[in-house]
Amino acid sequence: MMNRNDPRAPAPGLALLAASALAVALLTGAAPSAISHAVDVDWPAGVVTMRAGLDLYAAGIRLPAGRSEAERSLAAAVPELVMGTVLSLPLDSWRTVADALDDGSLSPDTLREYLESGRRTALALSDDSRRLEGTWEWSLARLGALFIRHSDPVDQKLPDRFVPTRAYSGIIIYAKGSYPVRGEHRPDSMVPCLYPRIYDSAMDPILERNLLDPEALAAWGSVGYAYSLEDPAVELRAGGDPLRIIVGELFGSRRTDAVIAEADAMRILASPENRELIRQGRVVFLIDAP
Repeated sequence: MMNRNDPRAPAPGLALLAASALAVALLTGAAPSAISHAVDVDWPAGVVTMRAGLDLYAAGIRLPAGRSEAERSLAAAVPELVMGTVLSLPLDSWRTVADALDDGSLSPDTLREYLESGRRTALALSDDSRRLEGTWEWSLARLGALFIRHSDPVDQKLPDRFVPTRAYSGIIIYAKGSYPVRGEHRPDSMVPCLYPRIYDSAMDPILERNLLDPEALAAWGSVGYAYSLEDPAVELRAGGDPLRIIVGELFGSRRTDAVIAEADAMRILASPENRELIRQGRVVFLIDAP
């Protein structure tokens, strides 16, 4: 028997993904070809959305008697159908959710519970009554909350000199377009993730997971993302009088982290009100739409 420590053994994340199609067939009692689905990750809205449909004829289900069976079959398949997308989500600058599963920082049972927590927002027969179609949503903030390990935020580093600043309602990090990547020789675009970091030019962290209040993390995640200043996510997070900062560089193998100028970092750190914005996650990254 091959154990987990055997280098030939498949990584847990990859093994779960490889088994998902078989699991769908076993759970639904239908051929995999009877079920189709499409998954979308909406970072500004903070949700993973999946639309799935069960071909009733291919599954051997006849209406009206089989309606309940069809609903149970489709619902049973949902966690496996969304698994691949969830596992591929960037967690931070070097890991995906699958990597966290592989390194033990996320347990398979906890992942399974999350996958089963999807909220059904629609369920109906197609116009020709050949398919049962539904829509489900999963919260990205709830996924990020699975990785909270602290009970109190770490104190921010205070400036060692006077810096003129004032209190703002939030922070907008402008990261549209391409930027130099720290330590590399080519520009790239920012990629959203569950736990991005913000560094100053000396690579001291201004925003990272342990600097944030765990209640705020669980409620709405570490930061917000938006594709334009008109996006409702901007005012929801950053309010009507935000501090606006332009990214200087990107950092991390996955291009998820921002490096900002020291002067901008000091405008945050020099004010207790602005340090509180970091603790409460009142930060929005303005990024390019996919």
